[in-house]
Amino acid sequence: MRYAHAHRVKLALRDWRTQIVEGATVAHWAVASLIVALPFLRIPGGRLVASHAARAGILVSSAGVAATFARGLLPRSVGDQAVATGICTAAMYQATVTAHSAAETLALFTTGTRGMRGREPDPTRLMVVDLAFAGVGALIDQALPHRPRETLPISITRFVAQTVMLGGAAGAVVAVVDQGLAKIFPGQQLAKRPIAIDVMLGGSVAAFTVFIRHQHAREFGLVDPKRRAIKRAGLMKTAKATVAGVGAAAGMLMLAGGEQFVAHQVKRLLDERLHRFDIGSPLVGHSVALGMFGIAGVGAFVYAKRRIEHGDDIVEPAYPDPPTSEYVTAGPRSHVAFDTIGKEGRRFVLMALPVERISAVMQEPAREPIRIVGGYEAAETTEERAQLCLKEMESLGAFDRSLICIASPTGVGYVSYTFAESLEYLTRGDCAIVVPQYALVPSAMALFDTHDGVALQRQVLELTRDRIAQLPADRRPRLTQFGESLGAQVALDVAFPAGSAQFDVLGLDAGLYLGVPFRSTSWNAWWNARSRFDPQERMLLATDSNALESHIESMNGDARHVMVVHDDDPVNKFSYRLVVKQPWWMGPPTTRPPKVPRETVWRPVTTFVLTVIDLLNGMDFKPGEFVRRGHDYRIDSRGAAAVTFGLPCTDEQANAIDNALRQREQDWAARRLVARKFASARDSISRTLKSWGVSSKDLMDIESGEGPIVADVNPSAQLLPNRFGSSGVL
Repeated sequence: MRYAHAHRVKLALRDWRTQIVEGATVAHWAVASLIVALPFLRIPGGRLVASHAARAGILVSSAGVAATFARGLLPRSVGDQAVATGICTAAMYQATVTAHSAAETLALFTTGTRGMRGREPDPTRLMVVDLAFAGVGALIDQALPHRPRETLPISITRFVAQTVMLGGAAGAVVAVVDQGLAKIFPGQQLAKRPIAIDVMLGGSVAAFTVFIRHQHAREFGLVDPKRRAIKRAGLMKTAKATVAGVGAAAGMLMLAGGEQFVAHQVKRLLDERLHRFDIGSPLVGHSVALGMFGIAGVGAFVYAKRRIEHGDDIVEPAYPDPPTSEYVTAGPRSHVAFDTIGKEGRRFVLMALPVERISAVMQEPAREPIRIVGGYEAAETTEERAQLCLKEMESLGAFDRSLICIASPTGVGYVSYTFAESLEYLTRGDCAIVVPQYALVPSAMALFDTHDGVALQRQVLELTRDRIAQLPADRRPRLTQFGESLGAQVALDVAFPAGSAQFDVLGLDAGLYLGVPFRSTSWNAWWNARSRFDPQERMLLATDSNALESHIESMNGDARHVMVVHDDDPVNKFSYRLVVKQPWWMGPPTTRPPKVPRETVWRPVTTFVLTVIDLLNGMDFKPGEFVRRGHDYRIDSRGAAAVTFGLPCTDEQANAIDNALRQREQDWAARRLVARKFASARDSISRTLKSWGVSSKDLMDIESGEGPIVADVNPSAQLLPNRFGSSGVL
């Protein structure tokens, strides 16, 4: 009995090793040829031989490699490409293996050998089942053609049908290859190397895919021919990327293997305890395994979220002290503590434009602008945070300004510095920007907190509206709102479900929304039914801030809420449904947005993974270098704010603002970099000296000039104050 159990463990380990090696080696096209060597690898117990299902997976994944190199919304680095290829090929491999394993199970069931360990189905019967799977999958796929507004269950059904079709077809091809080689080369070495044939067949399909893609490109024309799918890279980077791609695929397969192991153990337990439950035990096993993985994932997410929130309390070296200005939160007149507004909040208030700089740029008299942050940690509830924002506005004099902007931040509390400074320049400082914080975590984690953000934004708007109504008519400031990225979603969604008329109810004069995410309920409602959501045509979509003025004029000036969304912005184009459903922006080539490649074909899973890579590259920018690309809206901030909020300026003033924005962004980026490097060096020196037995008091003496080495280090230490100033204001 013990020997039998040990033998089963040995076979299981061998099968696991086989799957990991096979799956990892097809992770990247550059190393796909290594699969040829697999039949020569040996492990304890005999030759490493691929199963029928594994070979079907190798065939499909090899054929699908070419699709992962298609152009996406944005160029990818060679490392990103390798990881994307690895994940996609591993997913295709696993999906095909699962589908073909179902065919094998059915073949065994029809022969009465289901549940007999070590038995394999008859090759002819298995081929018949594979062909039946391919046929049924094809029929379902044809019966469910893609429709733009189809429901998610239909998309999932078609995806499963396509997976079953590919798994069955690949299994049938593998069977034909085996039988053909055995008859043509009986007893020959070539017949013992079928994996090489599988790879070559998959490579042929991949080459045909590339040919078809180039045909489409010639037929419909390349969008931006100079933009490649993958950025150029040297041999060393390519080699490292290949390793990363293989690792990504291996990791995916190990996760799948872990799930299969847990499911198998649960199934075995049920089979031993409940013999009559044998038929349903596989489904129960996978359900338990997925449930365990899901619980572990949720726990890891909660833990990571708490750690990030705690880390946000750390004060940056470039922003060590509270502001001294009386016109910002955490200043002398503020009711909010400096350590309760998060890292981005501290940056925001310390980066407020000084009135001297506004006057110098605009060549006109100016006022001191007001910046208010409703700290997430300064209050416990949404209602308390809204009241805190109102209290800050009263204390700092926001209602004495001509314009109040309620700026909804991203998840970490970030508000675009270029927009805030643009507004302060355009109003000559006669404005107040209010930032109600609803979270202190990255936007990807804050997606589940947007309902709190919408409620907070709506309450702040209502309180501000009611307070403005108490003022004399000739002293009432204009009420506006702003949002970028997740902040745009929160700001827009205050209108849902009532529609754009809700903006008027909230007393809003205008609103600007940059890079609206795909998850915005108001965006989707407006996109799918504009006449119902926005009957008065108050909302306008533009891809370029330069064309806003003409767009508004064409709408008789009724557009007061402007959405600026780039054609190649993945944050707006992404969707979880990309896994199984073709998106609207990848429809017929002639109807696609201008910057979406027309030759690229939507493919389940692959398009989803490539778009996720685009998400990571969407905010890849250099300080001070403004370009209209992806999710970077710095170049649109000044022009969009001027048109949307009706803040005129001359061409000379516009150019001066743009130059000032670029220069100041570079200066602050340099300040943060230098301060961080100095702080890191200081910590390193402190740790070293303390290891020598130097106390903290001795370190303070050295820094204050009482030590013998100060004369040597003091000139370098003064580089930071001399370059950036000691006031904290650039």
